[in-house]
This record gives sequence, structure tokens and C-alpha cells, in this order.
Amino acid sequence: MKQYFSIISRAWLWIIWWFILMNIALAAFFLNMRFSVQFTWWVEMVIDAPVISQSVADEMERVLTDAWFIDQPVAIGQKDWFPSILIQTRLQSDEQVSWITTMLNTILFETWLIDWEEGILELSIIGPSIGDYIRKSAQSALLWWVIAMAVYVLIAFASMRKLVSPLMLWVITIFTMLFDVAIPAGAYGLLMYFNPVAQIDTVFIIALLTVMWYSVNDTIVIFDRVRENIADKEKQIEEGTVDSAELFEKSIWQTMRRSIGTSLSTLVVVIAMFIFWTWVLKTFAFVLWMWVIAGTYSSLFLAAPLAYLARIKK
Repeated sequence: MKQYFSIISRAWLWIIWWFILMNIALAAFFLNMRFSVQFTWWVEMVIDAPVISQSVADEMERVLTDAWFIDQPVAIGQKDWFPSILIQTRLQSDEQVSWITTMLNTILFETWLIDWEEGILELSIIGPSIGDYIRKSAQSALLWWVIAMAVYVLIAFASMRKLVSPLMLWVITIFTMLFDVAIPAGAYGLLMYFNPVAQIDTVFIIALLTVMWYSVNDTIVIFDRVRENIADKEKQIEEGTVDSAELFEKSIWQTMRRSIGTSLSTLVVVIAMFIFWTWVLKTFAFVLWMWVIAGTYSSLFLAAPLAYLARIKK
């Protein structure tokens, strides 16, 4: 691909954009994050009805308040094109589970939203023990992934130590991965703001883990090209006569076509998944969709420029 402009000479511009976008995305995520029943004590019910009015949600909140339930906001949304009722409340016994299930059925029948038991398409009630187990498992998976990635980067790029420290490459890989995770998370945070049923669940965690893998893969491709170019100019590097900016610039443009082509082909697939599949896969596809945009930016405009700025100057 023809080189139209210099990416390395504008390294600080790309880094400033990275810092701004990542902070906006993190703010959007943390301000709107809402955990699914898999992580909290929430109750979720999906029914076969045209629409659920706010008056029904208000009546459920009133009954829960009268029964001394705490943290009981009732949210109305959609899941797989069906109305969904989401209740934030802590269930501390089997009796409470039985009572709240009966209450939901009673109100739905009294308001004629359903008139047969099959009208309830899905009912999810999960207690704190399962939620704690899933949360700890997700944290362990993230920790072990970061450790494994560090070992790989330190070993695979040890030959680059004359120009760039492998430890710095690992730090840069972490930074680019955080960006690639933050942008989809921020976009999903906005989705949670507009759709009360959108939540952080195990599918979302799996999607983020997938994003982490792809992010590291893209960064490794860039670093691998830099390593090959360093090997070709090993003598100049030892003499201190190599043009580092030109070396890193060349590496970026050599991988430009591959990065853009891979991103576009992936984007077609994930958009199709988002449009035609059910809500569970929509979450997965939405996160990957946002990652394609963030990952293309970070692999081309963040990984190599950061490595260039972190190079060993002679």
C-alpha cells in the first residue's frame, strides 16, 4: 500500500486521541453498567405480550416495597423482541423466591398481559452463591490471560532488545488491549443506558475475552514485522546509524493492507450476526463490532508509535 502520510511523526497525536477516547468510553461504561442475574440477585422475566406499560412496573414496585424488599427498581425493556421485566432485589431464601414468582404471575394475570402459563417465556432467578462463583471465575480467567500474554511477549520478542525492551513491548500490549476493551465496553455502556435489559453477563465477558485475544494478535503482528525489519538492519542498529522512525513507519505500512482487509471481512460477519441472530449473540456481535473499529486504530496508530517512543536511544 502506498504511503500517503507519516504515522510515526504524528505519534503523540494518536496517543492523545487514544487517551481521550478511552476515558470517554470508560466513563460511559462505569456510569451505566448493570450486572445481569448471573452476577447479582436480580429477577428477570420475559413474557409473550405486545407491550408492558409503566403502570405495571409501578404496581410491582409498590408490592415489593410493601413486602419490605430492598433495592427493588423494576425496569421494562426487550429481549429477543419480547417485553422483559427486570427486578433488582436481593433474594435471601427459597420462600422469597416462591413469593416473588407468585407475585409476578398474579400481577401479569390481573393486568391481562398474559392469560396462560405459557405466556411466560423465560424466568431467571439466581442467588448470590452462583453470582459470586461466576464473578471469581471471570476474574481468574482475566488474570491468567494477562500472565500468559506477558510470558509469550517476553520470550517471543527477546531478539528486539537491542532496539526495544521486550518488557516495554508487554506494557504497550497491555495499553493497546485496554483501549480495545474500553471502546466496546463504552459502546455497550451506552447500549445499557438506552435499553434497560442490556446487561453485563457471561456472554459479554466471553466477548471481552475474545476481544483481548484478537487485540493481542493484532499487536503481535505489528511487533513481528518490526522484529523482522530489525533483523535486516542489525548491523546498523549496533552502529547506531539506523533510522528508527523509518524502520517503524515501514513496518506499519507493510501490515496496513492485512489489517484493513481483516477488519473489513470481520466487520461483515459480526454485522450480519448482530442483525439476524438472537439477543445472546447480538451482545457478542456488538462487542466484536466495536472492537473491529478500535482494534484497527490501535494496531495501526497506537502499538508501533508507542514502541517507537519507548525505543532504546543510542
